[in-house]
Amino acid sequence: MNRKRKCIAAVGIILCCALLTGPAGVSAYTGSMGYEGGISAADPYEANTYKYREVCFLTGKPIIFEGTMTVKKNVRQGRINTTYTYELENAEQDATLTRVIVMDTQTETKENGQTVESSTITRTPTEIVRVGDATYRLSEYRFSRSGIVDPKPAVLYNAGEYQLTKTYDVLDTGGTITVEMTGNQYGYDQYWSCAKSGTVNMVFSAKPAADEGAVSWGGFARVVVSSAAKKGFRYIQNEPWQISFEGGYVEQNWEESILEYDATMPEFDKNGKATDVLTTFSERFGLDTQPVNTRLMVPDLKHLKGHWAEEPVKILFSLEVIPGTGEKFNPADYVTRSQYTAMVVRAIKDIPQDPDLITRTRTSTRVSSAAEVSPFTDLDPGDPFYEEIKTAHTRNIIQGTGMERFSPDRNITMAEAVTILIRALGLEGLAAYPNAVTPFIDNDNIPEYARNATAVAYRIGLVEGDNRGYFYPEGNLTWERASALIYRLVQYMGEDLVKDYRERLLNY
Repeated sequence: MNRKRKCIAAVGIILCCALLTGPAGVSAYTGSMGYEGGISAADPYEANTYKYREVCFLTGKPIIFEGTMTVKKNVRQGRINTTYTYELENAEQDATLTRVIVMDTQTETKENGQTVESSTITRTPTEIVRVGDATYRLSEYRFSRSGIVDPKPAVLYNAGEYQLTKTYDVLDTGGTITVEMTGNQYGYDQYWSCAKSGTVNMVFSAKPAADEGAVSWGGFARVVVSSAAKKGFRYIQNEPWQISFEGGYVEQNWEESILEYDATMPEFDKNGKATDVLTTFSERFGLDTQPVNTRLMVPDLKHLKGHWAEEPVKILFSLEVIPGTGEKFNPADYVTRSQYTAMVVRAIKDIPQDPDLITRTRTSTRVSSAAEVSPFTDLDPGDPFYEEIKTAHTRNIIQGTGMERFSPDRNITMAEAVTILIRALGLEGLAAYPNAVTPFIDNDNIPEYARNATAVAYRIGLVEGDNRGYFYPEGNLTWERASALIYRLVQYMGEDLVKDYRERLLNY
């Protein structure tokens, strides 16, 4: 990754009021799933529109609606105004559902960097559900939500809970149906995968018109939803042998969502009146998108054929996490602190923006001639890894070696390397308080500053001991070991995090 760097910035910047939108790549914010107990997927992402599926119980039986959900967010005077528009149908049941919800979210950033959110409805929502000859029209909608976002260097974590009460008028027969919903959502956003999951508990209460023989009925349901956008790799071997390279990796990007429900409803007689007999329903269905493939660079690593770290090294070269084209790569060489830091920053990349958010920014013409000030006294702005090290410092991934020094040319140790990874993930809090004990035989040799990070790294599968149970925390890291470690980080961010957010809720 070559970047042009200058110590003195004397560039005139001329910008005007612009409309900015987030990228349409991997992104999975909790709001894009909505708060009605449905799932969504972008296939493809166009005009803030998602494929969407939802289960409806207004008739006393589950009906699966599918169609589109459009999400548009605008920032106005410090508030996020969001409009959800649903156009759904079930052709087999001769059913349609249309819905428009508008809400405001107010945010407040706390001293520790976390942001708390509160959402309320700003205008009367509209919703009409038609099933055959029956029509249900929303007459009352009460909604409140709270949430928290915890930004870490490589991952944006979030959690929230909401309460929702909906009352429908039954237009053909009279009466009302009330749905009380209590839900929670958990999610995270980062480059290699984004996930959102949650549970919704629903209680139904139907009160028919005061006609002779009218029967009230009730029921309940639990809906579990999970959506994920992921990146992965696939190696493609060339079929012809008379070609300049033998094969290469393809980066794949796709989305998958799952909805699972269990419901208990009354059985209805031939006249459509509820009986005392209860019926249970359960089902699982999903939404998937076709993978988007992106070819990666093919490095020259013929000399690594059969090496134990061949795959991690090839993938990191293909992603340009390791600089160069590979022909001079020696896996046994030691990695410096600057080289390793640059690799980590290139591997974790930037957290994607919310693709549904539209913000307006104002900038003015400005000329800057201030000299670039390095965050460390022993790091020159002309260093080939200066930008990555500066980014790592700004994002609090690294803290230096003391006395405002970074020691960029010093070989990095295993303890330092693992500490940087866990700090990037923001998972230090998973360690036992106040000090963790690792399972390694040389646990006492792990520096105090790295003890908790090492324990977490072992717990989430980033590191393990050798065949005798040693960790060698003060050992210098070679390129082969560094590559395996960072590749395991990419795998964790792309696969293991998704599993945790999904399997803890769904019945896998």
